[in-house]
Amino acid sequence: MSISTLPVRTTFTNTAPCSLGFDQTVPRQLVHRAGVTEVFLTDGVQIQGESRSVRIAAQWPRHHALYQPDAQRFSDPMLLVETLRQAAIYTAHRFHGVPQHHRFIFCDLDFRIEEPALLRIGGAPLRVVFDGRFSPEDGRTDTRLAARFDAAVEVDGRRCGQGSVRLLAVGERLYTALRRRRNASFGAPVQPVPRTLLPASEVGQARPENVLLSRGTTPGTYAMHLDTSHPGYFEHACDHVPGMALIEAFRQAGHQLLRHSARSDTHVMTACAVSFDAFGELDAPVTIHADEGPKEARSGERLVRVSAAQGERTLARATSVYLPHRTAASR
Repeated sequence: MSISTLPVRTTFTNTAPCSLGFDQTVPRQLVHRAGVTEVFLTDGVQIQGESRSVRIAAQWPRHHALYQPDAQRFSDPMLLVETLRQAAIYTAHRFHGVPQHHRFIFCDLDFRIEEPALLRIGGAPLRVVFDGRFSPEDGRTDTRLAARFDAAVEVDGRRCGQGSVRLLAVGERLYTALRRRRNASFGAPVQPVPRTLLPASEVGQARPENVLLSRGTTPGTYAMHLDTSHPGYFEHACDHVPGMALIEAFRQAGHQLLRHSARSDTHVMTACAVSFDAFGELDAPVTIHADEGPKEARSGERLVRVSAAQGERTLARATSVYLPHRTAASR
């Protein structure tokens, strides 16, 4: 991925034998989901003698209201992102003693899909294993834990890619102090504003109700549509703009930008690195800015840089890599 400036993580393989189940989901409270149908993890074990090493099992559905396969039958890459999020939270709770009432703040996240063809939908749900390492940082207290979770990703027994996330788990009092320190307004949630949303086909979505963007006033600029009643983006009550919604908005912006610059080509996002800089408030509009980087001639990869802002404040920044579907299918 020569055009990419994404972080390169050191990956590893846990060789210790262990068995994982795929027959039922883990408790939803351990992954901070309100609905059982939104839980993708099915099991997890800590490697004996290695307190930081875990193997986490998950099952990806063939069809989901939010994470749907595209027209070429590739699984939504956001499934990998959401599973990475769940795996990090689950590991913190189950194996590192983080209380269930703690709040999780994600500082950065990145992933790479190295074998996109493994994400093609077949006749059964995909079995996924995260071969992970949870590394707490110094300075842990009863109310605060900072850590990084790195994982190699296997799909149906074959290496598919990797992901990493840095998180901060804090108690309620500390969380409230952090929110106030960031000048949180705690105003009334934004109500959906009537506007012409982009067509679902332009942003890599199958359903129009999942579109997050409308066209902005200048090329590469978009207004983010925040509907706090959406059952996917606001799966449970949230006092700020969800990080997963921001990442999806970034993905959609990249699809729309490339759809016009690449003309006949359609693309799939194969890598992304996101940094979260500030809490996004629900009572102020969010603007998405996207611009395209150089094309990698040999592989056809396209680089897109995206950011989200409220006024002069940057909420998050991302660098994403997209690959033409015809190339992804042959890898």
